[in-house]
Amino acid sequence: TTVMTASLAACGTPQPEAPEPPPPEAMAHNTVVMPPISYGKTAQGLQLSKKDDPCDVPTSLQQAVQDQLPEPFEHLVALPTATADGAPVLKIEITDILANAGGLYGGPKIVQLHGVLERRDAAPVQFTAQRQMFIYFGLPRSTCSMVGVVTYALGGDIATWLQKPVDGAKLGEL
Repeated sequence: TTVMTASLAACGTPQPEAPEPPPPEAMAHNTVVMPPISYGKTAQGLQLSKKDDPCDVPTSLQQAVQDQLPEPFEHLVALPTATADGAPVLKIEITDILANAGGLYGGPKIVQLHGVLERRDAAPVQFTAQRQMFIYFGLPRSTCSMVGVVTYALGGDIATWLQKPVDGAKLGEL
C-alpha cells in the first residue's frame, strides 16, 4: 500500500519536495553528480535569474541529461553520496536564455550553457553549448514546448560529450 502525503505551508502553498535519495546502486563508476543548474552571466555581463526563465530550464535540462545518459553512467544525482564518492561532477550554468512569450510568434528560443566536468585525478574539462529554435512544426507551439525541445537537444549534446569529454568543446549549434 502506498501512502501519498503533501505538506502545506500556512498559506496553503506547497512546500518544495525533498530530493529523492540516490539509489543504493549509484556508485562512482556509474554515476554523474550534477548539482542544481545555476543562472550565470551573459556575455554582456547581465546576471540571469529565474525571472528570465519562464519555462524552468534547469529542471527540463536536468531531466534531459538524465534521460539520455550514456553507458557506463546509469544515475544522475544532485549531491555526492557515500557510495558514489569519486563520481564525476558536472556543473552547468545557464549563460543566456531567450524565451519570449508568444510561442511560435514570439521569436526564436535560445539557450546557452557553460559546463565544467570535474573528475578525480584529472584536470577539469569544460564546454559551451547553444541550441535555438526559430520554427516549430510540432504541436502545441507554446514558448515552453519550444524551449523544451531546445533543452532536450542540449541534454543529448551533453550526454554525448560525457562519453568522451573534450576540453573547450562547443556543443549544439554554436
